[in-house]
Amino acid sequence: MDEVDWNGVFFGLGFLILSTVVLVVILIQAGAFARARIARKTEEHFEQLMTSYRALADRSTAHIERTSGDLADVRARLDSIERLLREVE
Repeated sequence: MDEVDWNGVFFGLGFLILSTVVLVVILIQAGAFARARIARKTEEHFEQLMTSYRALADRSTAHIERTSGDLADVRARLDSIERLLREVE
């Protein structure tokens, strides 16, 4: 009964070590996969933000151009009113 089956002990230790290594590799790969997925989602979100920013910039440019045109029209009208008032004096 005091005899130890060393082959069984070595097999058990080898199995535990191999199982631990496989588990560590699986966990590392799962972490890398999760980081890659998060990076992809972040990049997609960034692209969506850039698209909406471009649309906003285009709309702002159109509004600025329209406002500049309106301001030029108001200046022209004001100049004609000033000329009219000078003629009346």
